[in-house]
Amino acid sequence: MKKNESIKKIMITDVTTITLNDPLSEVRKIFIEQKGNHLPVVEGEKLLGLLSFTDFQKMDSSQLYNQDEKQADALLDNLSSVKEAMTRNLVTLKKDSTVRDATEILAKNHFHSLPVVEDSKLVGLVTTTDLLQYFLRVY
Repeated sequence: MKKNESIKKIMITDVTTITLNDPLSEVRKIFIEQKGNHLPVVEGEKLLGLLSFTDFQKMDSSQLYNQDEKQADALLDNLSSVKEAMTRNLVTLKKDSTVRDATEILAKNHFHSLPVVEDSKLVGLVTTTDLLQYFLRVY
């Protein structure tokens, strides 16, 4: 195993993103269809924040129970917005970061993904799953 393996070797570059204007009902569908847990929020290519599935679940959704899907989506869209639910002050990696950099940051914090940016533009995403898969390959 290389000690300073580039983050480019493991980062996801085909990242599904959302915008501030996306309705939460659509975000819910993306989480279900993509089976992902992290959606970067962008304006063009600029990273604005991140909406995790955990953030999404933290919203007060008690009103959504006992509703059919269409009614629940309508309530969800009126309940909150991407802007209100997303995390803004993100810890990010630079494109020239290493796997070790990502491992240290994720090991010391309570989150599970790191956007990779270059000049404030999103270029990739690294998750704890990506790191675990990498370690399985090299060990």
